[in-house]
Amino acid sequence: MRVLTLEDSWELALRIHGLAEIGSSEFKSSSILIDLLRANGFAAESPYKGIPTSFRAEKRVGSGRPTVAFLAEYDALRGIGHACGHNLIASSTVSAAIRVSSSIKDGRVVVIGTPDEEGSGEWAGSKIVLAERGAFSDVDFVIMSHPGDRWAVAGQTLAVQDIEVTFHGVPAHSAANPQEGQSALDAAMLSYAALNMLRQHVRRDANVVMHGILREGGQASNVTPEKAVLVFGIRSSDLAYETALIERFQDIVKGCSLATGTTYDFKFIGPLFSTTRVNRTLSGYMRECLVQKGVDCPAVEETWSEMPLASTDFSNVSRILPSVSLQFQIAPKGTPWHSKQSLEAAKSSGARQPLSTTIDVMSEVAKKLFEDEAFRERVAQEFRSG
Repeated sequence: MRVLTLEDSWELALRIHGLAEIGSSEFKSSSILIDLLRANGFAAESPYKGIPTSFRAEKRVGSGRPTVAFLAEYDALRGIGHACGHNLIASSTVSAAIRVSSSIKDGRVVVIGTPDEEGSGEWAGSKIVLAERGAFSDVDFVIMSHPGDRWAVAGQTLAVQDIEVTFHGVPAHSAANPQEGQSALDAAMLSYAALNMLRQHVRRDANVVMHGILREGGQASNVTPEKAVLVFGIRSSDLAYETALIERFQDIVKGCSLATGTTYDFKFIGPLFSTTRVNRTLSGYMRECLVQKGVDCPAVEETWSEMPLASTDFSNVSRILPSVSLQFQIAPKGTPWHSKQSLEAAKSSGARQPLSTTIDVMSEVAKKLFEDEAFRERVAQEFRSG
């Protein structure tokens, strides 16, 4: 066993980037991470909690208390690769965990591999599935990171539910006997239009976002489509209002189906991603560590008050135990994410130093949790008080 150098961490990030395995299929990526953790004294279990590409690796020192878990993501986006930078999440997580495990006198360092954050396959939102199956029942604190176009701690997120609706109609020749047809495409287009109309009548303070595509709409222009598939994402910063919006969407689909004489199947794609519960004590200390390293990072209160722009299954974990995530800058501000620009940034030389800083800060936060009992209690007390 040896301490990982920055070069080691960078090579790991590039290797995961090159594999670009989409969610629920990250077999090589997870295997690389597991092998590295085992080589550094971690006992690893995989598959974990029934998820083929998930794993749990842990190293116990002394009494094994407290337990700090680092979360690793390593899935790529379908069709574009690591444009969300999860290769850097994997590298920073594993590197920080290995470093901390060799420097503490008491505690248990855990790394949990959490596949398919992007929602590409069967195990979409795996952190939620893992939580439901008890993966965090013996964990006290959680730490992770995510690359972006700025440095920030304590960012809020949007709740999101992805939905797939398949409409079923009756085919007919569009000229010879159109009266016999019932168009699944009409039902889908009517639903799409109705959702667009709904945008005008939603709460402005709830940061509602509704986005969708027509995945399938027929095979020939002269045949009434008997099948159409609509896929939508419904988001809001208000978790209760999110549920109300989903119910409203279901009513719209039902009404449009009745109006067009079609039937439909309604399917949730993955679990509901929650909003983030920010622990200000933990986030504040992480920001202090960044500032001490010369990083320009907004105050926790400032970041918390900003409009949320994204969603993640990490938010669900933050609601069951004290958690913190660091956003680290690898691209110029304003860089569109999930794009060719962010794909290149995730493997560019400009990401090396931010990766190093992130590993340092995650390690320092974890070490503070392991060594400072009073700090641990303040973090826990804030969480308990809600």
